[in-house]
Amino acid sequence: MEKNNIAKKDQGHSNKVQRNYVMIQVTLRILAFISTLSAALVMVTNEQHKVVLGLSWNARYTYSIALRFLVYANFVACAYSILSLPLLVTSASKKPFLLFFLDLVVTMLLMSASSAAAAIAYVGKRGEDRMGWMAVCTFVEKFCQKVGVSLVSSFTAFVVMFLITNTSAHHLRRSAVAAMISS
Repeated sequence: MEKNNIAKKDQGHSNKVQRNYVMIQVTLRILAFISTLSAALVMVTNEQHKVVLGLSWNARYTYSIALRFLVYANFVACAYSILSLPLLVTSASKKPFLLFFLDLVVTMLLMSASSAAAAIAYVGKRGEDRMGWMAVCTFVEKFCQKVGVSLVSSFTAFVVMFLITNTSAHHLRRSAVAAMISS
């Protein structure tokens, strides 16, 4: 009789932990969706034309491979954050490694794209005298400001995905320990 009461308490605690995990994951994935979507849309709509001393300056994200990579990575992460919601609900208890692995891949994708774009933005802002690259943000200020906004949003999405990956890893560890105990 006492063993049944203990088993029911453990089951109730396990259900509460699972419910909390899913709620945290859903909230973080919605935040990741918002951050990645805003980063991508700000960059895609970012364009500036300016004439300086008779020279026409055009700035678009498509002119830089790093900025294109940032847009594509944010769109992939945006789609994943929404498409992973049904996977979270169905596989959170059955196959937590799959979710963890996909979260890790998307996190690293966002980190690499954001870092590459930040490096290009730095060169655009400061230039690189030793290489003979001049700073272009003095000519296309609005474009550079929007790149900065997109980068902040993208790095925010990276941090959110990092938190998602950490909670997925914690859940995976708990699932593995629970499986070892029950065997």
